[in-house]
Amino acid sequence: MRDTFARCLLPLLLASGAAACDSATAPATSLVLLRAPDFGALVIQTTYQSFFAPSGFWVEQYAVWVAIPPSTTANAGVVVAVSRPVFVSKDGVLARATADSISVGDSIQVWHDHRVGYGAVQAPPDSPCYSARQVLIVR
Repeated sequence: MRDTFARCLLPLLLASGAAACDSATAPATSLVLLRAPDFGALVIQTTYQSFFAPSGFWVEQYAVWVAIPPSTTANAGVVVAVSRPVFVSKDGVLARATADSISVGDSIQVWHDHRVGYGAVQAPPDSPCYSARQVLIVR
């Protein structure tokens, strides 16, 4: 596990140092690695959702069902808002991506906020559902 962590994240730490926001008030456009991801997982299913929320706002998001090891079947859900930062790392090269870039079979690393929900339609039955702060697709 330690070898995988070093192999995957060390190049990202170096690459993220080169990428920066345009200003202190600019939206998050660069990968922020203040800590290790909350978990890594395999994408089992993705579903686009668009609806008008009771709060009065239009919501666009992806419900991503993932298998967090050692499971090989969906055991958690991740809600990725279309406005959340998503990045892709392929052959050690880091690039910006969008939530619709997340595909079945991808390996992702997820940083999520403190909220964890159960019983959400965005997750498999009886599984936790997380709200992503940022996602890294590792290809």
